[in-house]
Amino acid sequence: MAKKQDDNTMTIARKITLIPVASERKEWKKRIDAFLEKDFPRKIEAKKKQIKNTSKPEKKDGYKQQLAELEKQYEEFKENGMKEYTQKMVNDYTYGLVRDAMESEARRKNYIMSYIYTKMVQDEVANLPTLTEKNKWVSANVNKCYRKAGNKNGSIFTDVDISNPLMGYGFEFKQALTSKIKNLIKDGVLKGKVSVPNYKFDSPFTLSNKSFGIFTDCKDITELKKNIGKSTYPVYVCLGGNGLPTIAKFKINFGHKQNKNKAELISTIIKIFTGEYSVGGSTFGIDDNKIEMNLSITMKKQKMDLDENTVVGVDLGLAVPAVCALNNNEYDKQYIGSGNDLVSKRTKFQNEYTQLQKALKLAKGGHGRKRKLLALERLKEKENNFVDTYCHRVSKKVVDYAIKHRAKYINIENLKGYDSSEFVLRNWSFYKLQQYITYKAEQCGIIVRKINPSFTSQVCSFCGHWEKGQRKDQATFKCKNPNCKSHKLYTVNADYNAARNIAMSTQFTDDKFKCSEETIQAAADYYGIVLEDDKNNDNKKTA
Repeated sequence: MAKKQDDNTMTIARKITLIPVASERKEWKKRIDAFLEKDFPRKIEAKKKQIKNTSKPEKKDGYKQQLAELEKQYEEFKENGMKEYTQKMVNDYTYGLVRDAMESEARRKNYIMSYIYTKMVQDEVANLPTLTEKNKWVSANVNKCYRKAGNKNGSIFTDVDISNPLMGYGFEFKQALTSKIKNLIKDGVLKGKVSVPNYKFDSPFTLSNKSFGIFTDCKDITELKKNIGKSTYPVYVCLGGNGLPTIAKFKINFGHKQNKNKAELISTIIKIFTGEYSVGGSTFGIDDNKIEMNLSITMKKQKMDLDENTVVGVDLGLAVPAVCALNNNEYDKQYIGSGNDLVSKRTKFQNEYTQLQKALKLAKGGHGRKRKLLALERLKEKENNFVDTYCHRVSKKVVDYAIKHRAKYINIENLKGYDSSEFVLRNWSFYKLQQYITYKAEQCGIIVRKINPSFTSQVCSFCGHWEKGQRKDQATFKCKNPNCKSHKLYTVNADYNAARNIAMSTQFTDDKFKCSEETIQAAADYYGIVLEDDKNNDNKKTA
């Protein structure tokens, strides 16, 4: 059973690319031999069809040679078994296994979702008076879905068995389904507001932490720290009972030296072996022909003496990626990163991407087109790595600023519903940065809150005065209240002013928040702003 998370722990996920490798386990060899027993005849028949359907003599001769080699390998396999498994054999077996597991879980989820929804309608769950009672109904009925066929307590799979080829379904599978169905009820599935999801066969599948393990050839942690990331000292993810490589074995791909996320992955793996991190139920899938694992990690929050009355406000901008300010100190602030560097780098990526796309249109086929497609993928990966690294760097500095001032809270703006075509949002991964700030802060016991963003850049953070034209431009803010002490300063940094307003705001939002006329009006009421009757466009745009 999955370990229940408490207030002292937090869970994050790390994406890991895995490379299939051969295992020395007898159970694994039996599995791949059973696969090869079916795979050899399939490949031989496919090669015969190629020979039959090919008219070019040179291609036909090549296919005949390949057929002869396949038939020779098959005969040797039938007589003596497979002495050595090629990488292609291992890949074919493992990828097929993962695809079967993905399809199997998707079928099971779709079956359960259909069953639960039908039963909810039959049992008139919509008429239950409270959400708590509806949730209790969900938990009780999902238990029947989770049980295997033939269970004495009953199962919906008495006549239908949809099993997972990889060690069955763990507690995490049940937990994820229950949570999904409860959220569907909350979102209005019984009122027709949302539809029942249909899981695709290429969706990742769930494995219990008892079904896989992480191992290394290193003798101790000192040797691991010294050699991790080297090809001669691989780290393995193994599938099977108690995490032994009885079903499949993978080598973790740490990436090349230029991969800036390599250091973070290495740090994560080391902390797993030292016991700082514990591994939970995780998901496997195939993306872009790569086997990827979303490794679920539980870690202890750092115990710190934090001040309940201190809040850090974070404003994201174009000139400066992140500006931090405090709710209780008008003089302390920190500017993090360079907007010029960020935008110029991403603009460079975009220009390169455009050039490659133009070249791709001219390449009609063959190796030239394949090379250009590969170049596009590499450029995309390079850009994603840059954005990830930049977000990690900025988020760490934001959290470090909060720790420095013992802040219990970090306030950030909830930009859900704002036009993402705006230049600043296109060129700055705000939502990714929010995620990174959140999990880094939670690790230290700091709570991240999202606030209504309307008018944070227009209201004076010193006196609360609002008047049109106070934000003179992107960089400067000038309060028009002659009695305000900031008035004598003439101007203050506009992003700093916004960050202070964010820090002091108590307009907290939830996941359902979306910027609208109603939320703008709520913010206006909060700041004591009287909007014009026509709610002119300037107010809406700059709010």
